Amino acid sequence: MQKFSLYCWEGYESPEILGRFSEAHQLAVTVENLTSDSEAASRVIDGQTVQPSVLNINNPFPRRRLFPAKRIRALDRQTLGEWNAGILPWTASLCDWAYGDSGELIGIPQRFGPFNFVINTKRISRDLAENEGFYLLGDPASAPSYGVLVFPEFNVFHIALSSGLNPFRSLSREEKDRFEHQAQQWFNYARYISDDNHKLNKRLADQSIDMIASAGMFSSGYLRREGFNEIYCVTPATGPMKGKGGIGFVELNTVPVDTPSYSHSIDFLDMILTPDIARHVISNPINCNPIVQMGDSRIYNALSVELLDTLQWDTLEEDLARCVEYDLPPDFDQLLAIVKSVVEASRDERWL
Repeated sequence: MQKFSLYCWEGYESPEILGRFSEAHQLAVTVENLTSDSEAASRVIDGQTVQPSVLNINNPFPRRRLFPAKRIRALDRQTLGEWNAGILPWTASLCDWAYGDSGELIGIPQRFGPFNFVINTKRISRDLAENEGFYLLGDPASAPSYGVLVFPEFNVFHIALSSGLNPFRSLSREEKDRFEHQAQQWFNYARYISDDNHKLNKRLADQSIDMIASAGMFSSGYLRREGFNEIYCVTPATGPMKGKGGIGFVELNTVPVDTPSYSHSIDFLDMILTPDIARHVISNPINCNPIVQMGDSRIYNALSVELLDTLQWDTLEEDLARCVEYDLPPDFDQLLAIVKSVVEASRDERWL
């Protein structure tokens, strides 16, 4: 039996997606989930992973790191020529991350959204959260009770924003010191810390905490679908990034150069674009998140009113417009190293 390996953010490994693919192609499948884009990219570049057939990773890393290092393939536009036929028009800019600097197709975008913080509206009002944005955590000592979801790359942006810094420009020495102090404060005053969003979700739902910092629809969508309508994914109304206060992402499904079978890798990409499977990418037992292909009426019309409400569909376009696209700014690696150091120093009884 041939092998197929998936290295992904959680969700694609669900039986409704990977299970059906395995059954259809008679493959022995293995899965590894990632919680850090930079770590995953480094492992693929250094050859430290089981040879993945498909790598699912957030948007800047294929173009900025993996394709220049010749660790992912340029995809055949003719084979995957219809991938963008049903994308939401207002995600077109995000979907441009599918291309390399010279126009090569290097990945297929799918799951996307704002990724900022999630609140329990029984504890914090939506208006207050949107208007204050990350300044809610400007002084962690007096902030609402919160947990930190350890996704280090996103933590970089959110810690900077809570300090009033624009992370997309070069920071001065004094600003970097301010960032490091804020990172320490963020983790010192967090009630809970985890890289498992489901564990923090439980604390948010039972009101042990008021909010989760560095979280998005991956957290809120799952809880809202389970009936916790008081949980809300917040995108700040304003912020220090030329007036914007949030970060938006899109994941790319890419094919590493050492895939065991290029044809099976392409078969998987083809399958997740089909309306039936795409609906399971949106909502499956593991998570719930919008996809850029919701502009395809065959996908959108099959979604219930309740599921659209779960996805905060009525405000999703506006929320995304308030975001700057996830990218790797000039000081990213230095700021990321600071965050990772602070995270390691924070592994105490609060870690879930």
